[in-house]
Amino acid sequence: MIARNFGIEMELADITQTQALSALRSAGLRAEIEGYNHIARPHWKIVTDSSVRNGFEVVSPILRGEHGLQEAESAATALETAGAKINTTCGLHVHFDAAGLEVNEIRTIATRYAKHEAEIDAFMPRSRRGDANTYCKSTRRIFESAAFQSAETVDELIDAQGSRYFKLNLQSYRRHQTIEFRQHGGTVNAEKIHNWVYFLNGFITESRCRSRGCANLPTLKGAQAKLVSLLADEGRSADFLQETLNLLPHSLRAAISYLRRAGVGIESARRNGQTIYRLAQGAAQVADTLFNGIDDSIRNFYSNRAAALA
Repeated sequence: MIARNFGIEMELADITQTQALSALRSAGLRAEIEGYNHIARPHWKIVTDSSVRNGFEVVSPILRGEHGLQEAESAATALETAGAKINTTCGLHVHFDAAGLEVNEIRTIATRYAKHEAEIDAFMPRSRRGDANTYCKSTRRIFESAAFQSAETVDELIDAQGSRYFKLNLQSYRRHQTIEFRQHGGTVNAEKIHNWVYFLNGFITESRCRSRGCANLPTLKGAQAKLVSLLADEGRSADFLQETLNLLPHSLRAAISYLRRAGVGIESARRNGQTIYRLAQGAAQVADTLFNGIDDSIRNFYSNRAAALA
């Protein structure tokens, strides 16, 4: 089930805008040719895009649930049948509604994407891996930075990113209250669009769960929730935690003591003169893997894609 409203942008080439318009309308979809703009429309719009070689962009209206995904698949199939092709300058961008998400939920979505970026890269075209593409750069340096991890508001998260040309773009929140995923290679293949939307939907749902500590943790907010998120699956030094959370040493120790009393298993160890903290294995939640909460059919699709693109 698609839990949140979403929208897609298909960059394509080798047909004219007029041919695309005819194809969409023949599929029973409302569509118009427009000048370049960022305005959400109630219809499919065909707009110029200077980043696409010999092509343009087709942008959906706000799509809702399974019906919306079927509409997106119909649009893609119609364009493919009309002769639309993809080149290395094309991308598929997906926006998911982020209105109402708390700052720590958005941070966790972004941080998990950065954490699993190399694994996602493996099932993407080489032109959209690492920092190979100017328009969808790596997220790791930004989302793993102290500035991003210590942000207190959504605006501060957005400011820490600074540009929209990343695989995961938070800048769209200010204009549309969405999170934009820009990494996927261009496609007018309905199956690829179906699987990517379902993957992202599951990824967001799992990330929101983890930002709240999942079902087995007590309800946490603010710095407590952020601390648990930072400790999940990976050791963090006391210095890093103090800087990121803007805590004095005694405040960090007090926060960890509170969480331990609340039933959160936190281990500590000395390493290279530093105190390292992490969640005890199995104490709070299952290990964070890329496909947690995502259907096995989607997992298998991307495992096969990674093998084919290796």
